[in-house]
Amino acid sequence: MDGNSFKGQVLEFNRHPHNREAIKLDLVDRKILYLLSENARYSHTSLAKKLKIKRETISYRIKKMMDHDFLHGYLTLLDHRRLGFKNYLVYLKLRTVHNEKELLDYLSHFNEITRLKNCSGSFDVQIVSTVKKEEDFLEMMEKITNNYHSLIQRSEILKIIEEDFLGLSLLLNQDTSTNLKIIEHKGSSFQKEFGKHDPEVNLNQKDKDILNILKLDAKISIKNLSQKVNLSSISVENRIKKMIHMGVIKRFMPLASLNELGYQWWKVFFKFKNLDKEKFVTFLKYNPNILWYMRLLGKWDYQCSIFAKDNAEFHQILDNMRSEFAENIINYDSIIIHNQFKYVQKV
Repeated sequence: MDGNSFKGQVLEFNRHPHNREAIKLDLVDRKILYLLSENARYSHTSLAKKLKIKRETISYRIKKMMDHDFLHGYLTLLDHRRLGFKNYLVYLKLRTVHNEKELLDYLSHFNEITRLKNCSGSFDVQIVSTVKKEEDFLEMMEKITNNYHSLIQRSEILKIIEEDFLGLSLLLNQDTSTNLKIIEHKGSSFQKEFGKHDPEVNLNQKDKDILNILKLDAKISIKNLSQKVNLSSISVENRIKKMIHMGVIKRFMPLASLNELGYQWWKVFFKFKNLDKEKFVTFLKYNPNILWYMRLLGKWDYQCSIFAKDNAEFHQILDNMRSEFAENIINYDSIIIHNQFKYVQKV
């Protein structure tokens, strides 16, 4: 999988209902995907043992999900701040959407833009820009403004302080997922390495070569990876362990188009006062429909990605959040994500 092959978790199949048949996942498929969201490097042998089915069945079912273009592959989620980058979140509201495609094509060619989506609600376009220097970001924004000032009605800029993926618990009910955990001491999942912390980040070019391969091929075998970077297997393993301990590698995760299962992607922004941040993040982790969050600097404090099957389910989830943190919420807003056109991780 090359660095530009993955476009996004949401592909708007709903606009073309006759072009493809929606995928149907049974309970076993959902358990497999749930476990892969815990750690995409779990071996097929470990998955088979946990689910008490044959290894060949695991392989067949995963291949079926990939052949259907529902499961796109596996991502290694990196902490760009630990790599020395700054991430900016930019939202654009357009005066008209008639020239939206032209603008999206223009934006997609910026090397500084690593994520690009269109949406509806308070904004029409979402950008994530990953840069080493603030000046690069400011120069990029100046070019965009100069070229499309007549189309852009307003913009909002926030700095991303942290972000994380929270898993795919929405695939299973709470009873089904309660004891569905794998403790893999052998193999190359590196599961036992997560949670260890080394505050110092010290990477060389070989480490970066490993990350450039892992970032969009998280499930690659250590043997194949060692051949690609011309290092011994034990050296590659030790370097990956080191990068997990340093917090550069946050997790290994699957990439799936969840709207094929009937889910729509909302993003909700919150501004808080006197927030217990640990309590809030814990709440997010235990809500199965919240798959991702960002902590921000700017107009909003947090952005949460909520996946729900309709407006009623979305508003029920949002109402629960508003009730739980009623004394802390100053303001909130939401948008609906339609397509993700670009997703790149810099190393």
